[in-house]
Order: sequence, then C-alpha cells, then structure tokens
Amino acid sequence: MKTLALVVAVPVLAWLGLGLLVHTAPVVVLHYASTATAPVVYYFNANDRVTKATIAPGQQIAFHLPHRLPPDAYIGVSMPLAGGHGVDLAPPFSRVDVYIGADTKITRTVVRTDFPARFGID
Repeated sequence: MKTLALVVAVPVLAWLGLGLLVHTAPVVVLHYASTATAPVVYYFNANDRVTKATIAPGQQIAFHLPHRLPPDAYIGVSMPLAGGHGVDLAPPFSRVDVYIGADTKITRTVVRTDFPARFGID
C-alpha cells in the first residue's frame, strides 16, 4: 500500500510543483475592450521571441515570462496593423496589465512589482 501511495504521490507532487512554478512567474496580461467591434492582431515580443496572434473583444491573454529576466530583457507589445500603437516594458516587474481600447490603441499600462500581483491579487 505504501508503494502505491508513493507511486501516486510523486507524479501528483511533480505536477503541483510545475503548476506553482508557472503561476509564480512574472506575467504580462493583455485586456481588450469589450466594446470593440472586431478582433485585432497583436505582436508580443519577449527577447526576440515574437508571438503574432489576434485578441477578440472582451478577451484577456496572459503571457508568463521566465522567473529570472535579465535586467536588459526586452518585452514589447504592439499592434502594427491597427495604427502602430505599442508599449515597451523593462524589468523588474511582477505583473503588467496592458489595456487596449475599442479603437485598438493602448489606453493604459499598469506595472506592478509586488509578488501577489502575479496571481491577480490587489
């Protein structure tokens, strides 16, 4: 019985540890206004690893970054097909919320450095 418990416990603890590792990483969250009428194409650039995708009205997308970002790390969010609006981010930060208005312009960026912010705790 102890062997069975050990065989079950080890993978469960490994998955919990991996989940904790991912969810405690610095995060950048994109928020697109629910009043927008169409999806918008965005580019997320984290140290020259570029993600190109679309975000729908009212949608939120989170990007978890490595735990140890170098001080010269480059993180950029832009919408070049919608007027070229963008924002460049520099560490250190725990959570960055980028708010995109209905006109596809970045209306505000909130940078937080406290650890609980990574979980969305105010």
